[in-house]
Amino acid sequence: MGSLKNKKILITAGPTWIPLDDVRVISNVSSGALGLLLAKTAEDAGARVDLFLGPVGPIDYLGRARISSFKYFNDFFRLVSRELKKTKYDIILHCAAVSDYVVKRTPGKMVSKKKKLILNLKQAPKIIDKIRRLNPKAFLVMFKLESGISSCLLKKRASNAMKAHGADLVVANMFGPRGYLGFVMDKKNILAASYSRAEMAKKLIRCLEKRVGL
Repeated sequence: MGSLKNKKILITAGPTWIPLDDVRVISNVSSGALGLLLAKTAEDAGARVDLFLGPVGPIDYLGRARISSFKYFNDFFRLVSRELKKTKYDIILHCAAVSDYVVKRTPGKMVSKKKKLILNLKQAPKIIDKIRRLNPKAFLVMFKLESGISSCLLKKRASNAMKAHGADLVVANMFGPRGYLGFVMDKKNILAASYSRAEMAKKLIRCLEKRVGL
């Protein structure tokens, strides 16, 4: 088995916020837990890790990763653009739960007395495509999270997304009746299956050791 010693790895994790006004946001329920587990596991395998971390609660992380924090989608987009122009990574794990839609921000605070509030959302740029353009030689792992579907459909959607965005591996994961379920997939095979985020972090790093390790 290979090693990730001195491999330069970027991990993105956590949610992005979409501001409605100065005090309200649209977000998602991502905790950043899987990304933090991946950072620590990659470090244990010898990698040098940069972690782009979204707005999460208190974290129990004692690793050595260089952490760059962001809150809003636009902040994350600028962070990716700036850092990937000057740093070339061997491996990128794009684990962040990025907002799919953005809305025009209202200055100040919206009046809360309205009985109805209609938001005009538009599709956000795909940050994974920006990552691929700026770091075309990196080994890119994307993450596809679904809910309320079969594992068969989960794997199909993840495979299609991997091909559409030019990723080398995809982690297809979901939370079902029995809890977490995830698969590591390449363009032809299922490389690993996991039933917890901790197990997924270990199995994905093992896959990377075999694919791009020394």
